[in-house]
Amino acid sequence: MTAATTSQMLWFTTRATGVVALVLLTGTVILGVLTSVRMGTRNWPRFTFQDLHRRVSLLAVVFVALHVVTTVSDTFAPIGWVSVFVPFTSPYRRLWLGLGTVAVDLLLAVTVSSLLRQKISPRTWRALHWLAYASWPLALVHGLGTGTDPHLGWMIVLVVSCVAAVFIAVGWRLAEGWPARAGGRMAAGVACIVAVIALAAWTAAGPLRPGWARRAGTPPSLLAGSRTTDPGRPAAGSSPPATGIPVALPPPPYHASLTGTVTQEAQSGGSVRLDIRTQTAGALVAVLDVIISGTPDGSGGVIMNQSQASFGPPATPTEFRGQITGLDGSQMTMALADSAGARIDLQADVAITGNQVTGELVSVAGASDHGAVGDDH
Repeated sequence: MTAATTSQMLWFTTRATGVVALVLLTGTVILGVLTSVRMGTRNWPRFTFQDLHRRVSLLAVVFVALHVVTTVSDTFAPIGWVSVFVPFTSPYRRLWLGLGTVAVDLLLAVTVSSLLRQKISPRTWRALHWLAYASWPLALVHGLGTGTDPHLGWMIVLVVSCVAAVFIAVGWRLAEGWPARAGGRMAAGVACIVAVIALAAWTAAGPLRPGWARRAGTPPSLLAGSRTTDPGRPAAGSSPPATGIPVALPPPPYHASLTGTVTQEAQSGGSVRLDIRTQTAGALVAVLDVIISGTPDGSGGVIMNQSQASFGPPATPTEFRGQITGLDGSQMTMALADSAGARIDLQADVAITGNQVTGELVSVAGASDHGAVGDDH
Protein backbone atom coordinates (compact mmCIF):
# COMPACT_ATOMS: atom_id res chain seq x y z
CA MET A 1 0.00 0.00 0.00
CA THR A 2 1.42 3.38 -0.98
CA ALA A 3 1.73 6.34 1.37
CA ALA A 4 -0.86 8.24 -0.67
CA THR A 5 -3.37 5.39 -0.39
CA THR A 6 -2.83 5.26 3.36
CA SER A 7 -3.31 9.01 3.62
CA GLN A 8 -6.51 8.78 1.60
CA MET A 9 -7.87 6.07 3.90
CA LEU A 10 -7.00 8.16 6.96
CA TRP A 11 -8.62 11.23 5.42
CA PHE A 12 -11.95 9.52 4.77
CA THR A 13 -11.85 7.61 8.08
CA THR A 14 -11.31 10.87 9.96
CA ARG A 15 -14.31 12.47 8.28
CA ALA A 16 -16.52 9.40 8.79
CA THR A 17 -15.67 8.92 12.46
CA GLY A 18 -16.19 12.63 13.11
CA VAL A 19 -19.69 12.52 11.61
CA VAL A 20 -20.62 9.35 13.50
CA ALA A 21 -19.25 10.82 16.75
CA LEU A 22 -21.44 13.92 16.29
CA VAL A 23 -24.54 11.76 15.76
CA LEU A 24 -23.73 9.66 18.83
CA LEU A 25 -23.09 12.75 20.96
CA THR A 26 -26.46 14.08 19.82
CA GLY A 27 -28.06 10.82 20.91
CA THR A 28 -26.25 11.05 24.25
CA VAL A 29 -27.66 14.51 24.91
CA ILE A 30 -31.21 13.50 23.95
CA LEU A 31 -31.11 10.31 26.04
CA GLY A 32 -29.66 12.28 28.94
CA VAL A 33 -32.62 14.66 28.77
CA LEU A 34 -35.09 11.76 28.65
CA THR A 35 -33.37 10.24 31.69
CA SER A 36 -33.49 13.54 33.60
CA VAL A 37 -37.28 13.81 33.19
CA ARG A 38 -37.62 10.18 34.32
CA MET A 39 -38.99 9.12 30.96
CA GLY A 40 -40.47 5.63 30.94
CA THR A 41 -43.31 3.55 29.52
CA ARG A 42 -44.63 0.04 30.07
CA ASN A 43 -42.63 -1.28 27.10
CA TRP A 44 -39.63 0.99 27.79
CA PRO A 45 -39.08 1.29 31.54
CA ARG A 46 -36.94 4.12 32.86
CA PHE A 47 -33.90 1.89 33.44
CA THR A 48 -33.81 1.01 29.71
CA PHE A 49 -33.29 4.68 28.84
CA GLN A 50 -30.54 4.91 31.47
CA ASP A 51 -28.80 1.81 30.12
CA LEU A 52 -29.13 3.00 26.50
CA HIS A 53 -27.75 6.40 27.54
CA ARG A 54 -24.63 4.77 29.03
CA ARG A 55 -24.07 2.54 26.00
CA VAL A 56 -24.48 5.36 23.45
CA SER A 57 -22.16 7.56 25.53
CA LEU A 58 -19.49 4.86 25.58
CA LEU A 59 -19.83 4.34 21.82
CA ALA A 60 -19.50 8.10 21.29
CA VAL A 61 -16.24 8.11 23.26
CA VAL A 62 -14.93 5.23 21.11
CA PHE A 63 -15.65 7.08 17.86
CA VAL A 64 -14.17 10.30 19.21
CA ALA A 65 -11.01 8.35 20.05
CA LEU A 66 -10.90 6.89 16.52
CA HIS A 67 -11.44 10.37 15.09
CA VAL A 68 -8.53 11.72 17.13
CA VAL A 69 -6.15 8.88 16.25
CA THR A 70 -6.80 9.07 12.50
CA THR A 71 -6.54 12.87 12.55
CA VAL A 72 -3.11 12.79 14.16
CA SER A 73 -1.96 9.88 11.99
CA ASP A 74 -2.75 11.78 8.77
CA THR A 75 0.34 13.94 8.49
CA PHE A 76 -1.11 16.31 5.86
CA ALA A 77 -2.24 18.79 8.53
CA PRO A 78 0.21 19.68 11.35
CA ILE A 79 -1.90 18.30 14.20
CA GLY A 80 0.12 16.62 16.95
CA TRP A 81 -0.76 14.84 20.16
CA VAL A 82 -0.18 18.00 22.20
CA SER A 83 -2.96 19.72 20.25
CA VAL A 84 -5.29 16.82 21.06
CA PHE A 85 -5.22 17.65 24.78
CA VAL A 86 -4.04 21.28 24.96
CA PRO A 87 -6.55 23.61 23.28
CA PHE A 88 -5.59 26.24 20.71
CA THR A 89 -2.00 25.04 20.20
CA SER A 90 -2.29 23.72 16.64
CA PRO A 91 -1.25 25.93 13.70
CA TYR A 92 -4.02 24.31 11.64
CA ARG A 93 -7.34 26.19 12.08
CA ARG A 94 -6.32 27.00 15.65
CA LEU A 95 -9.67 28.25 16.98
CA TRP A 96 -11.95 25.63 15.46
CA LEU A 97 -9.62 22.73 16.16
CA GLY A 98 -9.15 24.08 19.70
CA LEU A 99 -12.90 23.86 20.32
CA GLY A 100 -12.74 20.19 19.37
CA THR A 101 -9.86 19.76 21.82
CA VAL A 102 -11.94 21.30 24.62
CA ALA A 103 -14.77 18.88 23.76
CA VAL A 104 -12.32 15.95 23.95
CA ASP A 105 -11.02 17.15 27.33
CA LEU A 106 -14.58 17.41 28.67
CA LEU A 107 -15.43 13.90 27.48
CA LEU A 108 -12.20 12.62 29.00
CA ALA A 109 -13.15 14.20 32.35
CA VAL A 110 -16.58 12.57 32.21
CA THR A 111 -15.10 9.17 31.31
CA VAL A 112 -12.51 9.25 34.10
CA SER A 113 -15.07 10.42 36.68
CA SER A 114 -17.41 7.59 35.66
CA LEU A 115 -14.64 5.04 36.17
CA LEU A 116 -13.93 6.54 39.61
CA ARG A 117 -17.59 7.05 40.53
CA GLN A 118 -17.33 4.92 43.68
CA LYS A 119 -14.43 7.05 44.95
CA ILE A 120 -15.88 10.54 44.48
CA SER A 121 -18.94 12.23 45.95
CA PRO A 122 -22.24 12.05 44.04
CA ARG A 123 -22.36 15.84 43.82
CA THR A 124 -18.90 16.00 42.21
CA TRP A 125 -19.77 13.20 39.83
CA ARG A 126 -23.00 14.91 38.73
CA ALA A 127 -21.17 18.20 38.20
CA LEU A 128 -18.57 16.49 36.00
CA HIS A 129 -21.25 14.49 34.20
CA TRP A 130 -22.93 17.71 33.07
CA LEU A 131 -19.76 18.48 31.10
CA ALA A 132 -20.88 15.91 28.54
CA TYR A 133 -23.70 18.28 27.53
CA ALA A 134 -21.22 21.13 27.02
CA SER A 135 -19.10 18.95 24.72
CA TRP A 136 -21.93 18.65 22.17
CA PRO A 137 -22.13 22.30 20.98
CA LEU A 138 -18.32 22.52 21.02
CA ALA A 139 -18.05 19.40 18.87
CA LEU A 140 -20.72 20.74 16.51
CA VAL A 141 -18.95 24.07 15.93
CA HIS A 142 -15.61 22.26 15.67
CA GLY A 143 -16.98 20.03 12.91
CA LEU A 144 -18.42 22.95 10.97
CA GLY A 145 -15.29 25.06 11.34
CA THR A 146 -12.68 22.37 10.68
CA GLY A 147 -14.44 19.90 8.39
CA THR A 148 -14.48 19.88 4.60
CA ASP A 149 -18.11 18.73 4.22
CA PRO A 150 -20.32 21.49 5.75
CA HIS A 151 -21.36 22.80 2.32
CA LEU A 152 -22.54 19.38 1.11
CA GLY A 153 -26.28 18.82 1.10
CA TRP A 154 -26.27 15.64 3.16
CA MET A 155 -24.10 17.27 5.83
CA ILE A 156 -26.40 20.30 6.05
CA VAL A 157 -29.38 17.98 6.53
CA LEU A 158 -27.50 16.02 9.20
CA VAL A 159 -26.46 19.11 11.16
CA VAL A 160 -29.94 20.64 10.98
CA SER A 161 -31.46 17.34 12.17
CA CYS A 162 -29.06 17.09 15.12
CA VAL A 163 -29.66 20.68 16.19
CA ALA A 164 -33.44 20.33 15.81
CA ALA A 165 -33.49 17.09 17.83
CA VAL A 166 -31.49 18.59 20.70
CA PHE A 167 -33.55 21.80 20.58
CA ILE A 168 -36.80 19.83 20.88
CA ALA A 169 -35.38 17.70 23.72
CA VAL A 170 -34.21 20.78 25.65
CA GLY A 171 -37.57 22.48 25.05
CA TRP A 172 -39.33 19.41 26.44
CA ARG A 173 -37.06 19.47 29.50
CA LEU A 174 -37.76 23.16 30.13
CA ALA A 175 -41.51 22.61 29.76
CA GLU A 176 -41.50 19.67 32.18
CA GLY A 177 -42.78 20.85 35.55
CA TRP A 178 -43.94 24.26 34.34
CA PRO A 179 -44.61 26.79 35.89
CA ALA A 180 -42.07 25.99 38.61
CA ARG A 181 -39.05 28.32 38.24
CA ALA A 182 -40.70 29.92 35.22
CA GLY A 183 -38.21 32.81 35.07
CA GLY A 184 -35.18 30.56 34.82
CA ARG A 185 -36.87 28.30 32.30
CA MET A 186 -37.85 31.26 30.12
CA ALA A 187 -34.31 32.64 30.22
CA ALA A 188 -32.86 29.25 29.28
CA GLY A 189 -35.36 28.93 26.40
CA VAL A 190 -34.52 32.36 25.03
CA ALA A 191 -30.79 31.56 25.31
CA CYS A 192 -31.32 28.37 23.29
CA ILE A 193 -33.22 30.23 20.57
CA VAL A 194 -30.53 32.91 20.35
CA ALA A 195 -27.81 30.24 20.20
CA VAL A 196 -29.52 28.44 17.30
CA ILE A 197 -29.99 31.70 15.37
CA ALA A 198 -26.35 32.66 15.98
CA LEU A 199 -25.17 29.22 14.83
CA ALA A 200 -27.21 29.46 11.61
CA ALA A 201 -25.96 32.98 10.88
CA TRP A 202 -22.31 32.06 11.51
CA THR A 203 -22.56 28.90 9.39
CA ALA A 204 -24.09 30.81 6.47
CA ALA A 205 -21.47 33.58 6.65
CA GLY A 206 -18.54 31.27 7.41
CA PRO A 207 -18.24 27.56 6.50
CA LEU A 208 -20.81 27.79 3.70
CA ARG A 209 -19.06 30.68 1.99
CA PRO A 210 -16.20 30.24 -0.53
CA GLY A 211 -12.73 30.84 0.89
CA TRP A 212 -13.55 29.51 4.35
CA ALA A 213 -10.38 27.39 4.47
CA ARG A 214 -8.23 30.51 4.33
CA ARG A 215 -10.35 32.46 6.81
CA ALA A 216 -10.53 29.50 9.20
CA GLY A 217 -6.76 29.53 9.63
CA THR A 218 -5.45 26.90 7.21
CA PRO A 219 -1.67 27.47 6.85
CA PRO A 220 -0.80 29.11 3.50
CA SER A 221 1.58 26.25 2.70
CA LEU A 222 -1.37 23.83 2.68
CA LEU A 223 -3.56 26.14 0.64
CA ALA A 224 -0.83 26.55 -1.95
CA GLY A 225 -0.02 22.85 -2.18
CA SER A 226 -2.16 20.04 -3.48
CA ARG A 227 -2.71 16.60 -2.01
CA THR A 228 -1.87 14.15 -4.79
CA THR A 229 -2.68 10.48 -5.19
CA ASP A 230 0.87 9.73 -6.30
CA PRO A 231 3.37 11.85 -4.34
CA GLY A 232 6.30 10.08 -5.92
CA ARG A 233 5.48 11.39 -9.40
CA PRO A 234 5.09 15.18 -9.38
CA ALA A 235 4.23 17.00 -12.58
CA ALA A 236 7.12 17.99 -14.81
CA GLY A 237 8.68 21.28 -13.77
CA SER A 238 6.85 21.42 -10.43
CA SER A 239 8.01 21.00 -6.87
CA PRO A 240 7.12 17.72 -5.18
CA PRO A 241 3.60 18.20 -3.77
CA ALA A 242 2.51 17.38 -0.26
CA THR A 243 1.38 13.86 0.46
CA GLY A 244 -2.38 13.35 0.76
CA ILE A 245 -5.61 14.34 -0.94
CA PRO A 246 -6.30 17.60 -2.79
CA VAL A 247 -8.68 19.84 -0.87
CA ALA A 248 -9.23 22.41 -3.63
CA LEU A 249 -9.11 22.68 -7.41
CA PRO A 250 -6.65 24.99 -9.11
CA PRO A 251 -8.22 27.61 -11.38
CA PRO A 252 -8.86 26.76 -15.05
CA PRO A 253 -7.83 26.25 -17.79
CA TYR A 254 -7.66 22.46 -17.46
CA HIS A 255 -6.08 19.94 -19.80
CA ALA A 256 -5.54 16.48 -18.37
CA SER A 257 -5.74 12.81 -19.30
CA LEU A 258 -8.48 10.61 -17.88
CA THR A 259 -8.47 7.00 -16.72
CA GLY A 260 -11.24 5.07 -15.04
CA THR A 261 -13.99 2.52 -15.37
CA VAL A 262 -17.52 2.28 -16.77
CA THR A 263 -20.42 0.15 -15.59
CA GLN A 264 -23.57 -0.51 -17.61
CA GLU A 265 -26.92 -1.35 -16.05
CA ALA A 266 -30.03 -2.42 -17.97
CA GLN A 267 -33.22 -0.59 -17.00
CA SER A 268 -36.90 -1.01 -17.71
CA GLY A 269 -38.21 -0.27 -21.19
CA GLY A 270 -34.98 -1.33 -22.88
CA SER A 271 -33.03 1.68 -21.58
CA VAL A 272 -29.53 1.54 -20.15
CA ARG A 273 -27.54 3.49 -17.59
CA LEU A 274 -23.84 4.16 -18.02
CA ASP A 275 -21.80 5.19 -14.98
CA ILE A 276 -18.38 6.51 -16.01
CA ARG A 277 -15.98 7.15 -13.10
CA THR A 278 -12.61 8.65 -13.94
CA GLN A 279 -9.65 10.39 -12.35
CA THR A 280 -7.31 12.87 -13.96
CA ALA A 281 -3.57 12.36 -14.19
CA GLY A 282 -0.76 14.90 -14.15
CA ALA A 283 -0.74 18.32 -12.51
CA LEU A 284 -4.54 18.41 -12.12
CA VAL A 285 -5.75 15.98 -9.44
CA ALA A 286 -9.53 15.63 -9.70
CA VAL A 287 -12.39 13.16 -10.03
CA LEU A 288 -14.96 13.24 -12.85
CA ASP A 289 -18.10 11.09 -12.61
CA VAL A 290 -20.68 10.96 -15.41
CA ILE A 291 -24.01 9.08 -15.48
CA ILE A 292 -25.88 8.74 -18.78
CA SER A 293 -29.35 7.21 -19.04
CA GLY A 294 -30.85 6.48 -22.43
CA THR A 295 -31.61 3.88 -25.09
CA PRO A 296 -29.07 1.92 -27.17
CA ASP A 297 -28.67 3.26 -30.70
CA GLY A 298 -27.76 -0.09 -32.24
CA SER A 299 -24.12 0.82 -32.94
CA GLY A 300 -22.78 0.46 -29.40
CA GLY A 301 -23.71 3.99 -28.38
CA VAL A 302 -26.52 5.46 -26.29
CA ILE A 303 -29.19 8.01 -27.19
CA MET A 304 -29.12 10.18 -24.08
CA ASN A 305 -32.36 10.96 -22.24
CA GLN A 306 -30.97 12.07 -18.86
CA SER A 307 -27.53 12.78 -17.45
CA GLN A 308 -25.65 13.75 -14.31
CA ALA A 309 -22.05 14.91 -13.92
CA SER A 310 -19.84 15.85 -10.98
CA PHE A 311 -16.29 17.15 -10.73
CA GLY A 312 -13.97 18.05 -7.88
CA PRO A 313 -10.83 17.19 -5.91
CA PRO A 314 -10.69 13.73 -4.29
CA ALA A 315 -11.53 15.25 -0.89
CA THR A 316 -14.83 16.66 -2.26
CA PRO A 317 -15.41 14.89 -5.60
CA THR A 318 -18.92 16.33 -6.05
CA GLU A 319 -17.96 19.96 -5.42
CA PHE A 320 -19.22 20.89 -8.91
CA ARG A 321 -22.42 19.29 -10.19
CA GLY A 322 -24.44 19.58 -13.36
CA GLN A 323 -25.30 17.70 -16.52
CA ILE A 324 -24.16 16.90 -20.02
CA THR A 325 -25.19 19.64 -22.44
CA GLY A 326 -23.77 18.01 -25.54
CA LEU A 327 -23.03 14.40 -26.56
CA ASP A 328 -21.41 13.76 -29.94
CA GLY A 329 -20.04 10.24 -30.20
CA SER A 330 -17.24 9.97 -27.66
CA GLN A 331 -17.20 13.70 -26.88
CA MET A 332 -19.18 15.11 -23.95
CA THR A 333 -19.70 18.75 -23.00
CA MET A 334 -20.72 19.42 -19.39
CA ALA A 335 -22.05 22.50 -17.58
CA LEU A 336 -21.29 22.37 -13.84
CA ALA A 337 -21.64 24.70 -10.86
CA ASP A 338 -20.80 24.60 -7.15
CA SER A 339 -23.03 25.55 -4.20
CA ALA A 340 -21.92 29.20 -4.45
CA GLY A 341 -22.88 29.42 -8.14
CA ALA A 342 -19.35 29.34 -9.61
CA ARG A 343 -19.38 27.64 -13.04
CA ILE A 344 -17.04 25.26 -14.80
CA ASP A 345 -17.77 24.04 -18.33
CA LEU A 346 -15.82 20.93 -19.28
CA GLN A 347 -15.32 18.83 -22.38
CA ALA A 348 -14.27 15.18 -22.22
CA ASP A 349 -13.30 12.93 -25.11
CA VAL A 350 -13.37 9.32 -23.91
CA ALA A 351 -12.66 5.90 -25.35
CA ILE A 352 -14.29 2.83 -23.78
CA THR A 353 -12.67 -0.61 -24.05
CA GLY A 354 -14.58 -3.22 -22.11
CA ASN A 355 -15.06 -1.66 -18.69
CA GLN A 356 -11.99 0.60 -18.96
CA VAL A 357 -12.13 4.29 -19.87
CA THR A 358 -9.36 6.53 -21.16
CA GLY A 359 -9.50 10.00 -22.62
CA GLU A 360 -8.79 13.68 -22.24
CA LEU A 361 -10.44 16.45 -20.24
CA VAL A 362 -10.31 20.17 -21.09
CA SER A 363 -12.12 23.24 -19.78
CA VAL A 364 -14.15 25.13 -22.36
CA ALA A 365 -12.44 28.47 -22.96
CA GLY A 366 -14.26 31.49 -21.57
CA ALA A 367 -16.99 29.42 -19.89
CA SER A 368 -15.50 29.09 -16.42
CA ASP A 369 -16.16 31.18 -13.34
CA HIS A 370 -14.09 29.30 -10.78
CA GLY A 371 -12.45 31.08 -7.83
CA ALA A 372 -8.79 31.64 -6.96
CA VAL A 373 -6.28 28.97 -6.01
CA GLY A 374 -7.07 27.50 -2.60
CA ASP A 375 -10.52 29.12 -2.49
CA ASP A 376 -12.55 26.19 -1.20
CA HIS A 377 -15.74 25.77 0.81
